[in-house]
Amino acid sequence: MDPTQVHSTDVKLARRDAVLAGVARASAWLSEPQPWETLIPDALRFLGEAAGVSRVYVFEVEVSAGRELASQRFEWCAPGVEPHIDNLDLQGVPMEGAFERWGEVLRTGESLFGDIKDFPESEQPLLESQGIRSRIVQPIFNGSRWWGFIGFDACDQIKSWERLEVDTLHIASLLLGAAIHRQEREAMLRHSQKLEVLGRMAGSVAHDLNNFLTVIAGAKQLLEDELALMGSRTAATDSLCGMLEHAVGRAEGLTSRLLAFSKRQPVAPATFSPAKLLRDDEPLLKQAVRHRAVIEITENTSRRPIAAVTVDPTEFSQVLLNLVVNARDAMADGGRITIEVSTVESLEPPALADELPDGSWSLIRVTDTGCGMPPDVLANAFEPFFTTKDREHGTGLGLATVKGVIENARGHIRVSSAVGLGTEFRIYLPVAEATVAQPA
Repeated sequence: MDPTQVHSTDVKLARRDAVLAGVARASAWLSEPQPWETLIPDALRFLGEAAGVSRVYVFEVEVSAGRELASQRFEWCAPGVEPHIDNLDLQGVPMEGAFERWGEVLRTGESLFGDIKDFPESEQPLLESQGIRSRIVQPIFNGSRWWGFIGFDACDQIKSWERLEVDTLHIASLLLGAAIHRQEREAMLRHSQKLEVLGRMAGSVAHDLNNFLTVIAGAKQLLEDELALMGSRTAATDSLCGMLEHAVGRAEGLTSRLLAFSKRQPVAPATFSPAKLLRDDEPLLKQAVRHRAVIEITENTSRRPIAAVTVDPTEFSQVLLNLVVNARDAMADGGRITIEVSTVESLEPPALADELPDGSWSLIRVTDTGCGMPPDVLANAFEPFFTTKDREHGTGLGLATVKGVIENARGHIRVSSAVGLGTEFRIYLPVAEATVAQPA
């Protein structure tokens, strides 16, 4: 046999063995019980060094406004190779036009590989700008869904890819997809288990709370009778008893919702004016903040009258109370809470900036002058069990519950905040069809 052929065969076998070893190492690493995002950097290094390439990267493909957009999420570079992880041109790249072929091929589970000259002319400028001379691109699937792709770039030389190398690196993409899918399923299972525990706990709390409410309601009636016998009833005592009765009624509605949650029963929506419910709940809201803050409730009818919405009134009251109590806790030195209700169209501010679907919306803005939230807290504000309060004062379920109630009513909630500048929650509920407001 020609010595050059022997040498070539030895080189190919060595490259194959190196890639196999790298994939095996990455596989073991991706099996570690840690979030896959923290495992990716080392796994890419194992694969890049084994394949002898200049750069390994992972792109995630997301759908936005009906378009598939690819964004680079992770990258490993060999020493001396310029990284592109901060290249804005590689964020939100449309998988159409020049790169439509990539989506068509990768979505079927096939690979893209070859020298840069093997790629269509329309794709070559972006590859040349990154100094790429040869590349392999492998699809990543999360279950049956095309999640993105992993790429291997050779920049220092033209690399002739052997089919076995391509197939072996395809195994690496399958392993990465499996790691993403496994952890996503595990997260869904944990969330389901949390909800099951919460359901059982909600039912138990609701029954206990009902017993206390029965005692409170009975005591309130006895107090009214005693005041009447003594001739001591006044407008002030009647007002306090009325407030107590209103609070008991709302609490009884809340226990009904807790029982419904524990049994997965549907909510009981009704059509009403959010302004009226705000006025009805105003004494209770003011009692909740007491001396800690001033509450101001306003109706903005400058553009159109307040329109009715369809939502469970008890849940809506719970949303308002949650937001007001959170605002109170954010103002240790006191402050102001402003609740404004109005009717807006999707093309008007702030609905336009909040990217609301087309239509008419009832907008409830809850603004405070509190300490505000830093970006990391703001990003997790609606996450279940996330809280900045100590264990005795916060469960991390308040804002998660608020979001769930609003979304169940086909609404949307947005939040803006900055440290030292307070927080604003914007609740959008679809206007009831029979009450769509006309421009004034």
